[in-house]
Amino acid sequence: MSTLFTNPCFLLFLGGGLGANARYWIGEYFKHRHLTDTFPWHTLFINVLGAVGLGVLVAFMKTRTPLTLFLGVGLCGGFTTFSTFCLESWEMIEKDRWFSAIGYQLASLIAGVGGLALAIKLLK
Repeated sequence: MSTLFTNPCFLLFLGGGLGANARYWIGEYFKHRHLTDTFPWHTLFINVLGAVGLGVLVAFMKTRTPLTLFLGVGLCGGFTTFSTFCLESWEMIEKDRWFSAIGYQLASLIAGVGGLALAIKLLK
């Protein structure tokens, strides 16, 4: 039986909400200082910070616990899914699955940007 603080739905809700808020407010900080006028520095900063954060979590937490669910899937996932993308890429590289890792990265980039562009063109 789980309590509120070990309930996966609550942990994901709280972590995801905090992560999404952090992403928004960091972006606003960068925008209000005109640091995004020529390059999306805020997104780069958020994605790298999220990837580093998930890396630290994975390095210290060997098993899934309510804390890893809250911090990893919730907070890092709400902050950016780029962190998960980086972790999955690294796991393939660690297993010497370089072709899979590069294929995953290229497919994610091409399909992601292509899908976004197609949706915009079709719905505009």
